[in-house]
Amino acid sequence: MLLDSDQSLLPMISIEESNLLIAGTGRNVAATIENEVYQLRNACKNFKSIKFLIVESDSTDTTVSKLTQLESMIDGFKFIALGTLEKAMPRRVDRIAYCRNKIVEAVRSESKFTDINFVIMADLDGLNDLLSAEKIKNCWATEQKWDVVTANQLDFYYDIYALRHKYWSPVNCQVQQEHLEPLFGHEQSVNLAVWAKQVQLKSGNHLIEVDSAFGGFAIYKKEAFVVGNYAGNENGVEICEHVPFHQAIREAGFKIYISCALINCKRPAEPPNSKSNNNFSNYFINIVRILGIKFFGKKRFKKYLNNLLDTDSLA
Repeated sequence: MLLDSDQSLLPMISIEESNLLIAGTGRNVAATIENEVYQLRNACKNFKSIKFLIVESDSTDTTVSKLTQLESMIDGFKFIALGTLEKAMPRRVDRIAYCRNKIVEAVRSESKFTDINFVIMADLDGLNDLLSAEKIKNCWATEQKWDVVTANQLDFYYDIYALRHKYWSPVNCQVQQEHLEPLFGHEQSVNLAVWAKQVQLKSGNHLIEVDSAFGGFAIYKKEAFVVGNYAGNENGVEICEHVPFHQAIREAGFKIYISCALINCKRPAEPPNSKSNNNFSNYFINIVRILGIKFFGKKRFKKYLNNLLDTDSLA
C-alpha cells in the first residue's frame, strides 16, 4: 500500500517503547569493533531493547574471532560471516550491497526480529564517535513526521555519494565528476561535483527531506526498511548502494530526512573522491577548504579557488 504523499500513515512509537536492531557490515574491524558496538549501544540506551546484527566478509584479521567473542558477551548480539566474496564480486560496492541485503532479508524473515520497531544501519569505521543518546532522542522531538532519518556532520555534510536531492545533489556525483574532469581537470571537477555540495548544515533541530542520504548512520522504521534492496550498480554503472535502497523506500511513499541535529562525527577521515596518495596533502587541502569557507563564505571561497586554478569561467 502506498502512503499519503504528504505524511506517513505509520504511527511514531516512542523511543522508550521501541525495540531496536543495530546493524552494519564489517571487514577487518577486529581492532575497533568492540568500541564501535559499545559506543552505539550507549547512544541507543533509551530504547526499550537493543539487538545487533553484523554481517562480515573478506576479513584477513581476527574479525570473526572478535565477533564470536562479542556474541558470547552481549545479549542479543548476532553476526553472519560470509567468508570470501571478493573473487565473485570484485567491486567493493557490490560486496557491501550484498552484505547489507543479508540484513534486510533477516529482518524480513527471521522470527527473532518480529518485534523490532526500528532498524539502525551504521558504519563501523569510526564515523559515529559523536553520537549520543540525547541526539538520537531528539529525532523523536521534532514535529515533522519521518520514516527514515539520517546523520549530519559537524564541520560539513560529507556524504554526497549517497545523497539525492532535486536541487542540491540530483545525480551520481562520481559520474558527474568523471564527465567534468576532461573539461576542467581533476581538482576543479571534484570541486564542482563534490566539494561545492558539502555545505555545513547548522545543527538546529530541523529536518531536510531528501530522496537518499546516509552519512554513516540512519534510523529506519522497520516497515520502511524492509521495502528496499541494496544494489551496487544501476544499468551497469557503479552507484552508491544506498541510492536504489532509498529509491524503493521513497516509491513506497515513505519519507526520508537528514536530521541536522543528529551529529555523528566531526568530519570523515579523508576528503572523498581524492586521487592523491599524499595523506598530508589531502589533509592540508581539506583544512584550507574548511577555514576558507568559514572566514570567506562558500561563494567567495569557491571564486577564489577557481581563480587560483585559472578557471575563471566557473566563478
